[in-house]
Amino acid sequence: MGRRQVAQADAPTLSVRTARFEDVPAILRLIEGAIEHGCRNTYDGAQRRAVYLGYASNLFVDAVGPFETMVAEIDGLLAAVAQLDVDGGALRALFVDATLQGHGVGRALLAAVEARARAAGCSRLSGAMSLNAVPFYAQAGFRSRGGPTRLLNAGVRVPVRWMEKSLAGEAA
Repeated sequence: MGRRQVAQADAPTLSVRTARFEDVPAILRLIEGAIEHGCRNTYDGAQRRAVYLGYASNLFVDAVGPFETMVAEIDGLLAAVAQLDVDGGALRALFVDATLQGHGVGRALLAAVEARARAAGCSRLSGAMSLNAVPFYAQAGFRSRGGPTRLLNAGVRVPVRWMEKSLAGEAA
């Protein structure tokens, strides 16, 4: 995936590109800040740390491995990151810089992820969503589905909600 511009009605213009290995340290800082800010009212400190460690322990491999990791930049600065498993039709992660949460960056990156998933032939997109993000995904057309209500991350059980969205029939 090359660099491209994505624009949403009330969101800043973002440059979305495939993550590179050298992006990993900045991505980890973004994820840590996003979790601490966005999850502070939903998860306790141990759960937030466990979620971060779950991503941190795999991101170096996953960023250049079997999943598609995309970053969004504003003026060349990292604004958000998402990870897509096109083979499984799974959204593995979507994090927005703590200072940009609530400003449309996540919606714009999610639109790019959905377009990429459609282009890869995915008819659905699903994932284990953090409880604080459920309203965001519901507003984007995701619906709750069955699945484990807690995931084990770094030895800590973290509550999640499994959600999915049909991509069939939507314009790319």
